[in-house]
Amino acid sequence: METFTVKFWTKSLDLNAIVSTLFFSALVFQCCQYSDQNSKTRDTLKVDKAEISVRAKLENEIQTSMFIEKVSLGNMLEAALGKLAFEKAKRSDIKNYGKITQRDHQVMNDALRVLASAKGLKLPVYLPENDLKQLQQMSEMETTYFEKLYVKMMIEEHNKYIELFKGAWNSPDTLVSNFANKFLPILEIHRDNALRINGRM
Repeated sequence: METFTVKFWTKSLDLNAIVSTLFFSALVFQCCQYSDQNSKTRDTLKVDKAEISVRAKLENEIQTSMFIEKVSLGNMLEAALGKLAFEKAKRSDIKNYGKITQRDHQVMNDALRVLASAKGLKLPVYLPENDLKQLQQMSEMETTYFEKLYVKMMIEEHNKYIELFKGAWNSPDTLVSNFANKFLPILEIHRDNALRINGRM
């Protein structure tokens, strides 16, 4: 009886020890799992931040590329129309306006070429076919009709590019925002002068 009791007590002690060990092991495992989950969460956050950063950089590069292309095509068209206005218009204010816009947009395109080069991009060489057709049609128009259409186009085109440049102000790319900040006032002057000419016609 005594032997049995001692053995039983020993077994009870062993059982308690086993239970305690298992409980402690489970607790350690749970803590490790929690720690591992935290580690994975931190790693996931790091990956997410990296992905967001890469995506933002890519989006900015695409927007910069589109901005440069649009502005270059706009400069080419404005310069070509300015040259046509200087040669074709009878009104002196329109002739002078054409000469000034041709000069300013050529200067702007030269600055844009520097910006494009810094970004590893090239400016378009030719105007789209639709713009070339429009230039041809306008060159064949009756002068009075041409003058009215040209001034109206200058108001609309400059309004469009003013909005584009205002958007570029918010670019995280300093080169792009500086370019927009420098040339936006010139576009606004062109638009305002076109409005004044239109008011006198």
